[in-house]
Amino acid sequence: MEERKPVVLVMSVDAATDPESLIAKVRKIPSSEGQQELAEGRTGYRYHIRTKYYETDVTLCPWKSSEQLCDLPEAILTQLDGILIYFDAKDREFLKVLPDYAAFVADTGIEFGILLCSELQEESDKGVTFKEAKEYCNILDVIELEPSGETEDGEAAGVDELVQAMHNFIWSNVDMSRKSGGGVAESSDGGGDAGTGEESAAAVAEENELRIEEELMGFEKLLTQVMQFRPNTNSWTRNERLAYAQEFAEIFDDLIGDED
Repeated sequence: MEERKPVVLVMSVDAATDPESLIAKVRKIPSSEGQQELAEGRTGYRYHIRTKYYETDVTLCPWKSSEQLCDLPEAILTQLDGILIYFDAKDREFLKVLPDYAAFVADTGIEFGILLCSELQEESDKGVTFKEAKEYCNILDVIELEPSGETEDGEAAGVDELVQAMHNFIWSNVDMSRKSGGGVAESSDGGGDAGTGEESAAAVAEENELRIEEELMGFEKLLTQVMQFRPNTNSWTRNERLAYAQEFAEIFDDLIGDED
């Protein structure tokens, strides 16, 4: 059976920006490399992702603004993991169609959805502000590809922020399996005091039970935080949400990681 390759739909609502140019910014390689044939003769572009935790490929699929999302081929729709929507932040008409895109993301169950623009506006009379974009749609995150403001040291911005977001997402074809954790070592069949062996086994069993209980409490606490994540962070910037999400990842990694 052929391995499933997640598809990320890349579309532009701005007639002056074509989807292929956005894909080129992300891949940073010639468009002639890594092409893949998709449904109905469409061409996608392979994007290789390598992180500390996994390595995989996703397919970036350009979609013209003149095409309707309802016409998306079923073969692509069933592999759709994400969507990138570029818009002109100086055009306030985009806010009228934004809810439709949000509905599409919700209806198809897409978890990785990002609005892209050159730069958001500070005032609503100049165009679309970050606050307005989030008010009209709290499902899609927003990234500025050419921000003029300063960023804190170590923070990714522009295209780098988009790339970082793609690397931080767990795609549907990623196998996050790890080495098995340190289990209880089996005792040898050699001689020894039977009573001492039984006492040791009982002590080990009690220690394991306490460890498991502590881990369950940790997972329960983490799960509660995750469930509260979206409603608590709807008004945050993407970098603030990313920092918060990275804290979750570190906690989770500590809970399931192997002991040093």
